[in-house]
Amino acid sequence: MTLLPTIAEFDLAGVPAWNLIRSLPAEARGVDHSLVDTLRSHRMIVLRSGGHMLSDQEVAAFICEQPDVLARTLPVIEQWGFAARDDDGALYSPHLLARELRRQDRARRRAERDKALRRFEAAQAAGEIAPDATLRSVTAKANGSSGGRPRKGETPEQARIRRAQEAEEARRQRRMPLMRSLPGAETETRNPNQKPKSVSVSGVSVSGSGFSVPLDIGIDSDINLKPTSTPDEPENPADQTEQPVQAVTVSPEVLATTVERVIEVAGFTLGKRNQYPAVHKWLSQGCPPDLLIEAVKAHRATMDSAPEHMGAFQAAIRAAWEQSLINAPEPAPQREIPAWEVQARADLAADQLAFSVMFEENRDYGQARRRWAEEAARLGRPTADLKLDAYLAAYRPVEQEA
Repeated sequence: MTLLPTIAEFDLAGVPAWNLIRSLPAEARGVDHSLVDTLRSHRMIVLRSGGHMLSDQEVAAFICEQPDVLARTLPVIEQWGFAARDDDGALYSPHLLARELRRQDRARRRAERDKALRRFEAAQAAGEIAPDATLRSVTAKANGSSGGRPRKGETPEQARIRRAQEAEEARRQRRMPLMRSLPGAETETRNPNQKPKSVSVSGVSVSGSGFSVPLDIGIDSDINLKPTSTPDEPENPADQTEQPVQAVTVSPEVLATTVERVIEVAGFTLGKRNQYPAVHKWLSQGCPPDLLIEAVKAHRATMDSAPEHMGAFQAAIRAAWEQSLINAPEPAPQREIPAWEVQARADLAADQLAFSVMFEENRDYGQARRRWAEEAARLGRPTADLKLDAYLAAYRPVEQEA
């Protein structure tokens, strides 16, 4: 484990950009390069050995610089923020410390993701979660139910109170009676100057006053104001039930490519992670990626300013998709995917995830490829090339001659 400097609070935002070292005097720039290169080659951050802090003479000997040169340039290096002293007085590199803290944060978040994935898989195996659900969809639903992030300038406690009030208001409105008037109904005409009274409908009774229909508007409820069928006219079963929309499995490659193209044609100023949920929703409902991108591009051409989120394109995407469904020819029968191809695609997805974890550990692609070759041999994979064509070719059974 790397030895870290003793610092009560470290400000990552206060670390200057490394390219600013070009503006240092030549002598100070060379000494700082010697300092950082020596620390990096020895996998060190702070010049300390156990409880002993290296003196300036010992530092000069360690980085192979003259003591007078180090004494002359070190104040300039510290003033520019390319070296600093910890609470004990030991010299350290802020850039190497910032890199180590970011690496530890990535490892922590990766461990949290793995832990959440294991909990999700265990709950899915126990039947507590639907088999076709994903960890992203379950997490998004949980975050949405909690109200999302606090608003700007709002404390967590204020956000909790506001969400409770909004939930109570939503429950009150769902139980609010709805007053409606039926056009063309019989009205009283005792005084022609008076406005006609609306007809009250409750079940099958009719009266001369306004009618009240209590509606409990739930999340999944569907209200159809249709006349009640008579014994001579039986209800059509097709009108009572709607065919559920079949969710489409979206591969990570298609999702990432579509998001990149949408960001490019829409001109979003926010990060691409903010656009993933909306794009994934359309793709999972069956909207083709090319149609989605073209709809965003066409609507963006009609806008005067750059949008901030995907909500500006919802209506345009829906209209383009509905029009394409109207003009679309009859779909060709889908081929039946053989078992070997299903297995090849599943193994490829799992192997790509394992390789990405290896690569994130030290961000060395060559080393990750060598480690994956050993791991693929251990797992018994017929190929170590993480491409779909290679996996299909390796998993495709060889036809034997009779």
